[in-house]
Amino acid sequence: MFKEKVLHNQEKLKTFLESLGLKKPEGLDYTVGIYYGEKLVGTGSIKGNTLQGIGINCKYQNEGILGKIITHLMKKSLEMGFEEIFVYTKPERIVNFTSYGFKVVAKGKYAVLLEWTQKGIEKYKEKLKELGVNDTQNTTSIVMNGNPFTLGHYYLIKKAAAESTHLYVFVVEEEASVFPFDIRYRLIKEGTKNLDNITVIPGGQYIISSLTFPSYFTRDEDLIKAHVDLDLEVFCTHIAPLLNISKRYVGTEPYCPVTKEYNEGMKLKLKKCGIDVVEIERKSLEGDIISASKVRELIKLGKIEKTEKYLPQTTYNFIKSKEAGNIIEKIRDSKSRH
Repeated sequence: MFKEKVLHNQEKLKTFLESLGLKKPEGLDYTVGIYYGEKLVGTGSIKGNTLQGIGINCKYQNEGILGKIITHLMKKSLEMGFEEIFVYTKPERIVNFTSYGFKVVAKGKYAVLLEWTQKGIEKYKEKLKELGVNDTQNTTSIVMNGNPFTLGHYYLIKKAAAESTHLYVFVVEEEASVFPFDIRYRLIKEGTKNLDNITVIPGGQYIISSLTFPSYFTRDEDLIKAHVDLDLEVFCTHIAPLLNISKRYVGTEPYCPVTKEYNEGMKLKLKKCGIDVVEIERKSLEGDIISASKVRELIKLGKIEKTEKYLPQTTYNFIKSKEAGNIIEKIRDSKSRH
């Protein structure tokens, strides 16, 4: 007889998933365990409105455990107030979720994004249409996090805007950064208000953050490929055609090998969709590349005044304000690079 219990022991969850060749997702909000007697034979978790960390002992694969996990997590997600529920899985496992009402948003070579909701991606596209679809030639895009918005970000946006009829700037909406989305979004809008041919847009659920893409793959290289493939499948299938986007601008990445590989994968994937990737050399100051991580490092060291040369005045004013107090404290206490 199988029993469902809330699983609080994260170390036990980690050990169980690793025994299946899976990584434990970080920052989980809720986990259910399926037990056969006292033995843990299956798990599933929720992070935000996304189902993650689903794993079943291979000896019990045909015992209806997956159905128990999905049903339990969907019910819990609804109790938590979510009307949209998402899940990432491998292509060969699509039917496991479509049979419970999930619909495919995008299918890549390595992974699939599915959603359970009334409108989902169509609702997001309706919001994009409300912005006024630009039907001119040379409409372009940038996707950025802005944690926080720096002069490096501004340089990329300004250069792209100068080379475009219209530029859409998508701000990653996932809350996986020390600067919350509403602050990042606001600072990007305030910092670019002098540019009249750009539209700053919340990325919603469909601009997938590399910080939160679930680790369903055992090797890092597979995870990166899966993320690139699926992220850009959503972009190519739903977003770019709607907004008539023909180019996507990115900054060069001299430090992070993961981001560099992402950019290279982006060039290959988007080219197949008829979208050019334009890579812009990162802006430097006194031989030092301007980056958000550099700004956070200075804040962590208590050298806020030294961040001024790397920031638009609007961002610097915010960092110096009382409103930023909690963020500054988090940066100083944090061990994360984000």
